[in-house]
Order: sequence, then structure tokens, then C-alpha cells
Amino acid sequence: MAQAELPVLYRVARRLTLDPSRAEDLVSQTLLDAARAWDAFDGRFPRSWLIKILQNNFRRDLRRAASQPETVSLETPVEATCEIWHELNWRAIGSRLMEELDKLPEEYRLAVTLCDVEELSYEEAADAMGVPKGTVRSRLFRGRRMLRNKLASFVDMEETDVAQA
Repeated sequence: MAQAELPVLYRVARRLTLDPSRAEDLVSQTLLDAARAWDAFDGRFPRSWLIKILQNNFRRDLRRAASQPETVSLETPVEATCEIWHELNWRAIGSRLMEELDKLPEEYRLAVTLCDVEELSYEEAADAMGVPKGTVRSRLFRGRRMLRNKLASFVDMEETDVAQA
């Protein structure tokens, strides 16, 4: 059962952590915790149950990291900023959409990821997030609106660039 959910768990972890390496660690820890808690699982919504464990582990890691000072090497390379795309096409919008999704606050990012990207039902997403179904719908509505506003400004900027060229 858990093996079939690995791609979903990784994608959700990737959206939460914004780091592929941390996402892999988070999924691994989630699978270990799920195996330990297997006897407590009621059999309903296995994907939601695993995502809930993943989310709890993510929050635990955040609390743990917040309590420890962060050290940064002076020799750490600085990432180059993304350049504006010259052509507007679906691939560019899809890439931009995922970038903007990563910038949403966690509760909206998780709702959009679970319902729109992973195609969980409202009930499954509510179970995974530990909130009422109405809260999922509200967060999903707001998250989609934030993404729509960001992408609208991106499309407007692209059209201006094309018109000036």
C-alpha cells in the first residue's frame, strides 16, 4: 500500500519543504513512522493517513530547526535569479505556477497541492490536514485566488515585453 503512495508523498513533501533532499528524508521518516503505527491505522483513507504523518513530521522538523541556530558557510554559492521567459507557452506557465505555489503560505500551498495537484477529495484532504472540509474549501479558494493573481501579473508582464519587442 505505502509503495503505491510514494510518488504522492514525495510531491507533497517537496511542496512543503521546497527542497528535494529534505523531501526524501521526510518521506523516509514518514514511512518509518507509518510502519510503527500500523496497528493504530483504521483503514480509512490510507493516502490521507500517510500525508497526515508526513505533515506532522514536517512540523516537528520545523520546531526542531527553529530551536537551533542556523549556520551558513561563507563559501556557499548564491543561486542566480530566474530570468523572465521570452516566450509564453504552457511549459513556462506550468513552471511559473509551481514556483508561485511554492511561495504560498503553508496552509494554502498544502490545500492546493492535495486537492489540485494530487487530486484528493475534500474529505481526504481534510483528513490529511486535520481540519474540517469547509476549511479545506476555504483554503483552496484563497490559494487558487493567490495563484491566479500572481499568474495574471506574469501574463500581463509577458504581454508587455512582447509588445515592446
